[in-house]
Formats: sequence, C-alpha cells, structure tokens
Amino acid sequence: KRATSASIVDRTAMKHLHPSILTALYAGLIFLYASCVREDTSACMQYEVNVRVVDAEGNDLTESEVLEKSEVYLFGENGFVRMIPAGVSSDYLFGHYKDDRLTLVAWGNVKDDTLITAEIKPGTPIEEARLKLKQYAEGNHLPVTDLFYCRKELSNTATRGIREENITLVMERLAAGLSIRACYLTERYADKGEGYTFIVKGTGSEMNFMGKVSGEDSGYKPLTLTDGQGDAYAPPFRIFPTEKGECIEVEIYRGQEKLCTVTHDEQQQPLCAAAGKQTDIEIDFRYAEVRTFVTVLPWGEVEQETEM
Repeated sequence: KRATSASIVDRTAMKHLHPSILTALYAGLIFLYASCVREDTSACMQYEVNVRVVDAEGNDLTESEVLEKSEVYLFGENGFVRMIPAGVSSDYLFGHYKDDRLTLVAWGNVKDDTLITAEIKPGTPIEEARLKLKQYAEGNHLPVTDLFYCRKELSNTATRGIREENITLVMERLAAGLSIRACYLTERYADKGEGYTFIVKGTGSEMNFMGKVSGEDSGYKPLTLTDGQGDAYAPPFRIFPTEKGECIEVEIYRGQEKLCTVTHDEQQQPLCAAAGKQTDIEIDFRYAEVRTFVTVLPWGEVEQETEM
C-alpha cells in the first residue's frame, strides 16, 4: 500500500512530542502537500528557492541591501497558480507535482506607492499578468523604485520518492536611472514664479511578467528644482527602460506652458534609457540652437552637479 503524507511521520515518536512541536510538524506537512493532494507522494517535488540580485555587469548585490522586498509568483501551463510563501531556511518554499511544467517570476522592490500589481486571477497567462505605473491626480506617472526581475522555467523528470530541489533566482535590475539638467533655462525662459517641470515620455505605462514594457505611453513627472544659477534639474530618478528601437522625450514646462520638447542629443541620436544604467541628460540653452548632451554611467554614478 502506498504511504500517505501522514504516515511519513512515525506515529510512535509523535506520542512523546510536545503539542506545539506536533502542530509545527503537521503545518509543515500540510504546507508541502498543499498542491500535491494525491496519496502517492512520489509525484511531489519540494522546492527551496533562494534569491540573489545582480547589477547590469553581473556583480552580486545580494549583500548590499539594495533588495528591500521580493515576491515570487508561480505559473503553470494553464497560467497563474499562486504566489509562493516565504520559507524558514530558504527565502521561499513550496511543493508541487514534479511532472508539471512550471515558471517562477520574481519581482524585487515592487512598492504600492509607485506601482500597482493588477489583479492576477488563477489561470491568467504570464503575458497578461502585469505591473502598472501609479499616477498623480493630474494623470502623469510617478517614477518607479529600484526594480529587479527574474523569470525561470522549471523542468523535472519523474523519480520515485519525494524529491527536493534547490533553486536560485538571480534577479537583474530592470529600472533605468535618469537625471536631467536644463542649463541657463531661466535666461531663455524667465521664471514667472510658476516653477519648471520635466515630463519624460516614451516608454509604456505597464510591464508584463515576461519583463516587457507595454501599455499606453507613460508621462513620468520627477521632482524638478531650480538652482541659484538659473538651471532647472531633476535629481536621479527611475523609469521603465526603453526597448531596442525605442526612445524617450523630455518635455519642459513653465507652469502649464510647454516650452520645448527634446528628442535627440548633439549627435542626433534619439534619447534612450537602458536598464541598469544611469543616464544623465544635459540640455544647454545658452545658444540659439538648444544643445543636448547625454552621458551613460554605471548605476549610482551621477556626473551632473545637483543641489539638495
């Protein structure tokens, strides 16, 4: 006769265990087989999942505390299954039938104050599950957090007995860093006390669980300040990255009046924002023709001077 999950724990030994320990054991068994309800537990696989984070160059950032929170989602051949709960000895722990084709999606630093996780119902295809940018009351979008992402497909072969498998999800930085400075802006467009604003357009307002940007055009509204020299600038902020062949635009406003739109740099290259990189955009208004310079730096490095 095949052993049931309850028979795995020796009943004689259980008589001498403290009730709280028995409760913990039962809870662990119930958790492990939550998705393996057949009597034959040889069809089950226990997965221990650990999470690492790396930068654009592959350098390990796990111990740097850049990852403030993470979430892991489980998808099967028929779409979304469930979220994976946190483990004790590992970051995450779950059980499932070993012959199922599974996909894990991990997100890092998804926070409610900047991103909305659209409701994911069981059976939702992975391409249709998505994150959405949060909006200000007037409709512009908030910059995102330091976002990380990983997708990993699991493929297993059936073996006898309960198997355990250790999985490491390596999340890569998905956010793109930007900073903007409009030099001598007040000399070209006098400050009327209404303040200046940058709006960054070009990327989509959603990102699906395949890690692809989609949705309607975004309009990021970062904090915009003016210094004593008449420059308007936006300290470093983050957006969804531009895909290959895509670009961004920077609109500059004085109050509600749009002053200009910048789409290309000095070499007539379109403005882009690469994932895991810091892009500094400097727009110079000293000359009759506006000049734009772009510098792409490693994450966390900013070439522009900023006053805070």
